[in-house]
Amino acid sequence: MAAEAPYATPPFASYSVSWEALIPDAAWTFVYSSLQAYKAHVQEYPGCQSLDAYVSPIDGGDLRLQCYATWDTPEQLEAFLERGYTLERLLLDVDAPAPQRTLVMEKVF
Repeated sequence: MAAEAPYATPPFASYSVSWEALIPDAAWTFVYSSLQAYKAHVQEYPGCQSLDAYVSPIDGGDLRLQCYATWDTPEQLEAFLERGYTLERLLLDVDAPAPQRTLVMEKVF
């Protein structure tokens, strides 16, 4: 019996969307509590690996918010962006400024 070729593992990849928004200091308390509920909601979507949010203060007391949602497959990410409750929709619902930038990315390692 011939020996089988060693098992080759395909490269690991995940698919993410990132948003960057400037949040006024006066809106932060409400945005923060909404983000907590948002994280729990989005992580229930099939294929969602994680939702992470980072903030840094900027001049004047406002905050720069960066939020990342990571998915197993590009199809799951695409479905989320088309039909899911995205950060753009959340910020619109809480009367906060829309994200200034949205990036769709593939993690290669």
